[in-house]
Amino acid sequence: MPPPRTPADAGGSSRPVASAGRRRRRRALVAGVVVLILAVGTVFGYRALAGEPDRSSPGPPRVPTTTPTTDAAVNMAGRAPLTGVPTTTDLDHPAVTIKVSNTPDAHPQRGLEDADIVFVEPIVGSTTRLAAIFHSRLPDEVGPVRSLRPTDAALTGPTRGVVGNTMAARWALHYFDRVTDVDDLGTLRVPRGVYRLDPTRRAPNHVFAHPDRLLALSDRSAPPAPYFSYAPTIARSTAQQDGRPARSVTVEYGGSSTATWTFDRRLDRWRRAEAWSEHRLENGRQVAADNVIVLHTRRDLSFADDDPSMLVPDLVDSSGTLQLFTGDRVVEGRWRKAGVNEPFEFTTADGDPLLLVPGNTWVEIALADMSVRIR
Repeated sequence: MPPPRTPADAGGSSRPVASAGRRRRRRALVAGVVVLILAVGTVFGYRALAGEPDRSSPGPPRVPTTTPTTDAAVNMAGRAPLTGVPTTTDLDHPAVTIKVSNTPDAHPQRGLEDADIVFVEPIVGSTTRLAAIFHSRLPDEVGPVRSLRPTDAALTGPTRGVVGNTMAARWALHYFDRVTDVDDLGTLRVPRGVYRLDPTRRAPNHVFAHPDRLLALSDRSAPPAPYFSYAPTIARSTAQQDGRPARSVTVEYGGSSTATWTFDRRLDRWRRAEAWSEHRLENGRQVAADNVIVLHTRRDLSFADDDPSMLVPDLVDSSGTLQLFTGDRVVEGRWRKAGVNEPFEFTTADGDPLLLVPGNTWVEIALADMSVRIR
């Protein structure tokens, strides 16, 4: 009988074949090692999921689970350009600025709750008028609508949009149309139905504008460039980071126009009142803002045809100081503006960008002889 063939005879390894008992012991040993590895992996895996660091070896540092905060302005992609608020709404259209009366007999006003930015302008004596800029939302009606003033050129020029008004004095209208890159669609330049006379209101505070109809008449198509820079959150805004506590601010325009903003801690917003009443709109709501800016400037005396009683703030090729109120704090800053259609630059005293919280903004323009009280 021939001898049994070895693995070598069969072309395999020359190592002798292990016995059945040895093979069983080897499989048992391998299984035990696998169990041990799985057990250790489970423990370390659990510790990793639970957030415990593996101290058995230095390794690379653990990646934070939260995004670090930053003092930089937010990227405006996907945000409304005049509020900084994230949006999925199609805002590919120009801004519409409406001049709004602000005398006591013009109240309650209509549509201002939808404005992205509102400028308060001193115009004569102790009277103020509003330039309300709409882009994120267009209310059905806004008003009462009143006339343009030279100041509006510097305020609306950077929007390069559409402006609604009840015209102006001849010299003021000529100046506005000559220097401002906007579509001036005053009451005498549009068809019937773009403005409406409200029979429940007395002249001259009875004219109301339809912003969507103004847009439909204009050949302008581009949305406005951002007016301000924004922080990602209220906590990262410049006022909260570098400012001091503030409860209220009063701008002494004089008479009934003197305005006081008071901080509402429940809403993290500022509420406006005038000397004679809380500033309430037709819908019953009190005017509120996420940011309030008090912009200080001199009076512009360069208009030869200007009525001596007319107040024109000096905003072109000019600069000055400001206070920004965001949350429960105020911070000092500076503003600068070149030509009529150039954007404002709003910075800290050190020249860094002034960061607002995303939301609506009211700007109170205070002349040099107007007192501003902060408490």
